[in-house]
Amino acid sequence: MNKYSLVICGGTFDLFHKGHKAFIKEALNLSEKVVLAITSDSYTKSFKEESGIENFEIRKNTVEEFVDSLGVRNRITIIAINDIYGPLITNSINPQAIIVTSQTEKAALEINRKRKDIHLSELKIIVLPLELAEDGKIISATRIRNGEINRDGKLYVNPKWKNKKLVLPYNMRPILSKPFGEVLNKTPKTLEGSKTITIGDITTQEFNKNNTNQFISIVDFMVRRQKKFNSLSELGFTGSEEVLRIKNFPGTINSELFKTAEKIFQAKNSAAKVILIDGEEDLSVLPVLLSAPLGFSIFYGQPGQGLVKVNVTEENKEKAYKLVDSFIVE
Repeated sequence: MNKYSLVICGGTFDLFHKGHKAFIKEALNLSEKVVLAITSDSYTKSFKEESGIENFEIRKNTVEEFVDSLGVRNRITIIAINDIYGPLITNSINPQAIIVTSQTEKAALEINRKRKDIHLSELKIIVLPLELAEDGKIISATRIRNGEINRDGKLYVNPKWKNKKLVLPYNMRPILSKPFGEVLNKTPKTLEGSKTITIGDITTQEFNKNNTNQFISIVDFMVRRQKKFNSLSELGFTGSEEVLRIKNFPGTINSELFKTAEKIFQAKNSAAKVILIDGEEDLSVLPVLLSAPLGFSIFYGQPGQGLVKVNVTEENKEKAYKLVDSFIVE
């Protein structure tokens, strides 16, 4: 039996994930009826510094789809709120409790303070635990957008990959010989360099000619496994780039590739980076794709086909994870 007849809870519900689902389900366990408040676009912009947050309609529709999947639409009323108080400093609704997490408990305390000032009864504050990801850290839209985890809290970079060498199985070679993304017939002229990654010497050289100022370039001075270049200046680099040197043998993904990519993205340093590989960079698209934030683009050359563009999306990260998870761990 439900403890309350009506409770209220709220949130941004950006990139709707496992934590949001658990929160809504527990609110339903505690009360017969639930008022679910979703922050409006204007309100969200006032307290969220990060960019790329989904607009209100997308967030609302995703919540509605989840509610419908539970078959509880008649028990939940969804509203938009434009400030911290929403309808809670009026007599329009009369919930017995407000459900929050440790991240929003402060807001509930402020609501009760305001309610007391205007002679409304204080609400019972129920603090629910936050859902944790595979690494024991909180599942959040920020971590999903940063490319660290998926919406269920799974790490895109399995910790064991950062301590072992991964070897490409022979039967997977035909799969990886196919373009991973869209094949282009020419190098794009207009790109956001800070979200662009190039892999391969010829590809990188072309992008440097176009002054793309890509964030990461991965090169090995080889073209079709033959030594072609001897210096970064030959590829069009100015010398101002930060150069990171690692080893990676043909047909493998060295753990250093994962660790280096992760280090770059976590540092949030905007200076251009060059990963200079002693060995071969052919498979580096996979660790970079798994490490990069959503919204980045990766470009590499596909022999005999052209330039391949891989958008860093949740879908492509999942595909890359399945591929890498099939490698032989040594």
